[in-house]
Amino acid sequence: MTVKVDLNWTYQDIRTVILENDALRVVIMPDLGAKIWQITYKPRGRDLLWQNPRIQPRKLPFHSVYDDQFFGGWDELYPNDEAEIIAGEMYPDHGEIWTLPWQYAVEQADPEQAVLRLWVETPISGSLLSKRITLRAGETKLRFEHTITNTGRKPQPYLWKLHAAMAADEHSRIDLPAGRMQMESFGAPRTGRTSYSYDWPYSQDSSGKEYDMRQVLPESSGVSEFQYATGMHAGWCALTHTRAGIGFGLSYDAAVLPSCWLFASYGGWRGLQTVVLEPCTGYPVSVSGGVEQGTHQTLQPGETVTCAVIATVFEGLAAVEHIDTDGEVTGVLPAGRHEDKLSSE
Repeated sequence: MTVKVDLNWTYQDIRTVILENDALRVVIMPDLGAKIWQITYKPRGRDLLWQNPRIQPRKLPFHSVYDDQFFGGWDELYPNDEAEIIAGEMYPDHGEIWTLPWQYAVEQADPEQAVLRLWVETPISGSLLSKRITLRAGETKLRFEHTITNTGRKPQPYLWKLHAAMAADEHSRIDLPAGRMQMESFGAPRTGRTSYSYDWPYSQDSSGKEYDMRQVLPESSGVSEFQYATGMHAGWCALTHTRAGIGFGLSYDAAVLPSCWLFASYGGWRGLQTVVLEPCTGYPVSVSGGVEQGTHQTLQPGETVTCAVIATVFEGLAAVEHIDTDGEVTGVLPAGRHEDKLSSE
């Protein structure tokens, strides 16, 4: 099967674009912040992204509360996470772009590859965001080219991050090349502790008992954890379904996205079960606070930041050791033997 792009779909009155080759079927919703709603690995009939079982996607007003409308899928956040005042302006919860309708156009559609461009102008920050999504024949990779430009007259403090909600169960595993991790005050971590830091991947409770934070917990655990890496050794993260032998990884420019946030609910937040992979331009949650401490950045008038991202679906691994800049995954086989490289083509 060659690559196809289909613009003739709507879902609950939401414009929907489908990119498809023989391995992947990707559903994108331009009216909901260019959300990627589904990434289905066709040989297994398995959707890698999580969808909220209790609420369906629908168009939303600006300044909506994100948690109450957390449909799932893969969003982007800009220029903030929590609702806050930045440079004298009040910004919506989880930023400007996740509720806005994005414009889109097919830039290329032939048997070898499809290229979809999406873009939006923001009403408060005066920014232009765009992304090109490319799907090639014979690949299990989605290739992204992201661009953010400050088209306004004032410096814009910001964060920009990916927000990919993954389907996960107790047989899943999180891998990322993190150093120090910061556990935030929100949630009920497995260690029983909040607002502390530790060296990934092992953390301890107050009695000294050690926990492997890579291990996803069952929904019955009632745990929820919100944390972020304050230092990454490389630009990638992954979630592997070890029993099924299938996984999803992101590779990206660590100079642009030097931190990776993780939100995980193992039945602990509203009874839901998901892991959210969130490569980000900085930390902590507050943009203003991060700018003051030098961990969030400011986009000057006319300045542009770009970032290439590759999302890869892979098979046959128990754990991920590395994802290179072309989305090729190196990892550990279930028997514990090392494979030189698992091709995603």
